[in-house]
Amino acid sequence: MARGSFAAGVRAAAPIAAGYLPAAVAFGVAARQTGLSAAEAVLMSVIVYAGASQFALTGMIGAGLPGPAAALAGLAINVRHLLYGPALAPVMPPMGGGGLALSAFGLTDEVFAVASALLPGRPASRYWLLGLEAAAYGAWVGGTWLGAAGGGALAARFPAAAAAMSFALPALFAALLTPLLAGNGGSGRRREAAALRASAAAGAAVAVVSWLGGWQRWGVLAAGLAGPLVGWAWWRRPDGGGSGGRP
Repeated sequence: MARGSFAAGVRAAAPIAAGYLPAAVAFGVAARQTGLSAAEAVLMSVIVYAGASQFALTGMIGAGLPGPAAALAGLAINVRHLLYGPALAPVMPPMGGGGLALSAFGLTDEVFAVASALLPGRPASRYWLLGLEAAAYGAWVGGTWLGAAGGGALAARFPAAAAAMSFALPALFAALLTPLLAGNGGSGRRREAAALRASAAAGAAVAVVSWLGGWQRWGVLAAGLAGPLVGWAWWRRPDGGGSGGRP
């Protein structure tokens, strides 16, 4: 039972892995270009495991930002992850402290999107979620190693392909998010979709304004903070049913 659920989770992670590999290769190349060694780039993916934050961190390191300031900025970008666990908790079985910590570590944006779409329609299993997370994690770390070890030669020979690889991650997340934004289903799904649309619109607006205003370095951080805050506020609106929904 556990092995079958884990294998099903691994299979469900196929689209995530397909998007993570090229994006992770692009990160490995970018990390080497900012002066990190291949081992340091892979270690960042092993420990931090957050695509947007890792790209932002390498840019900050390359710009000479002090380590503690870069770490705080990365933490702020990932504050949205605090909402993912409570959102999935109602469709998951109880877990011990170790299982919760392991699941929380692997709960990326894309994993959350796939789990939110598939878990409500299947028997809940922590092994399915762990399989989903393990396959996504392996793809990200493996792709980082490929990019850090030999991606520089690929980028030099095919610069257009190297630029396109870094777009794979946002394109993947946009594709996974589309069904959730539609809000097909009951009133709970419609409330979630409305909050997601508000969050996406706020994040996009802040990112565009930051780019046009010349604050590209802080655009990811500002959008990463604005999106979740607006989505949470929308969810808590009394007329949107937030008082009876998940936090």
